[in-house]
Amino acid sequence: MAEATAVPDIKAEFPTFGRMAHLSPGIYSIHWENLKNIPLKLNGEPSTLDAVYVKFVNSKIKDEIDEHSSFGRKKYVTDQGDLDIEAEWTVLSTIETLAGLFKKDINPVNVMWFYFDHDWSRDADECYVFFAVHNDKIVLESCHFMSQEPLILAQDKEDDPIWHSHPYFNEAVIRYWYRKYYSETKNGSLMVLRPDEPTLYYYDRATAKDSTRDVQLVTLIKIYRLLWITVVLLAGIILPAIREYMFILAGILLFDLFYRIWATRKIGLE
Repeated sequence: MAEATAVPDIKAEFPTFGRMAHLSPGIYSIHWENLKNIPLKLNGEPSTLDAVYVKFVNSKIKDEIDEHSSFGRKKYVTDQGDLDIEAEWTVLSTIETLAGLFKKDINPVNVMWFYFDHDWSRDADECYVFFAVHNDKIVLESCHFMSQEPLILAQDKEDDPIWHSHPYFNEAVIRYWYRKYYSETKNGSLMVLRPDEPTLYYYDRATAKDSTRDVQLVTLIKIYRLLWITVVLLAGIILPAIREYMFILAGILLFDLFYRIWATRKIGLE
């Protein structure tokens, strides 16, 4: 008689993001070993998150059904058949995040995740917020992982062999993507403009003092340009022999002044 297969408990403990975790800014990636330890049931059979991941890799998600999600079940319709998943709601939330990337034809294992914020939900649960980069594009501006969700991400550390071989390049990549996020995305710009001044990584927040200094500098440059125009016109009046050349030079300087006024029209309006 064949030995009976033990059915894993879908409520078994597994590593989670945890409460009050102090995450550091930097590059995070999928931690494959943790996927293997997250139990669930797939089409009624005992399985793990890594098996669902492989199913997503080898199929195309066509639809998803949420009618059972509140009871710990969710169904994904793929071109290779239905995936009926039963798991803890925290695991289903993680699967939904991964499935969202697969729907965009993005394999999450090829994504760079960047931690940038710590938040609280309405039910007082903590969550950790990342943006995601794939193929030199920011594909997710704000991705929340609840504290009870599986810890599927691991930070790329400086003591890793790959990192150690290119330390300055990796540091530059981190700085580049944080600055791009804060300056070129809606969510990033809102982080910069929030009145509670949340922590920004590798990005200097402009202050009212900086803005005032910019306005003063631009005003001073314009005054100098006006003085130069005045000097040139006076030289043309006093020296008739070069009057024509002085008037031409004054015209060029006046055009340059108008251009600078137009180019700096927004300074001081923020």
